[in-house]
Amino acid sequence: MAFRWVKILDLKIGAQRCFICLLVDNFPGHLISYNPHHIQLEFFEPKMTSFIQPLDAGIIQCFKALYRQAFCRCAIDLDKAGQREIYKINLREAMLIAKEAWDAVEPQTIQHCWEHTKIQAAEAPSSHPTHANPYAWGILQDFAANDSISLPITETQLQQLLGKSYDDEHWQTALMAVMNAEGDAVQAMAVVNKLATAATH
Repeated sequence: MAFRWVKILDLKIGAQRCFICLLVDNFPGHLISYNPHHIQLEFFEPKMTSFIQPLDAGIIQCFKALYRQAFCRCAIDLDKAGQREIYKINLREAMLIAKEAWDAVEPQTIQHCWEHTKIQAAEAPSSHPTHANPYAWGILQDFAANDSISLPITETQLQQLLGKSYDDEHWQTALMAVMNAEGDAVQAMAVVNKLATAATH
């Protein structure tokens, strides 16, 4: 189950051209043989769950409270409908109530619980800096190989891909190397590929 979920998530993250770090509880059932390309798996050390697990920092508590509220509303509705066994529900009904409760957990609650664990610094450095993004280097390789693609177009594509994390200084060396090649695609590609290898390894 965990293997399948991680593979689906990896494909979804890859389609968005992103990289993420997935924190995984140290649970025997979390054996994942699949090697994701866009996810870095970090397993918690044993007996650390109660200290650094965001779910234990309040997310589960919030979910349970919302589940109980939804369950009570269901019981009240059954009582109003004249049912005798108002607390009896089947598995499907329990799953629907659980989904309703989880959907009601506010993003702010999850964020607050993350902050409470203190496991992430306010300005944590990325394990995959923007200049290590292989898709960004793909844009530069297209720029080097095709003289019909202009510098402004390339910079715009990089900005669209990287968003707020785009830093002009990270790319100036590669961009200027292509410009200095003056239409020599072989020379431009050689420089870009060398820089890409250094940045992504």
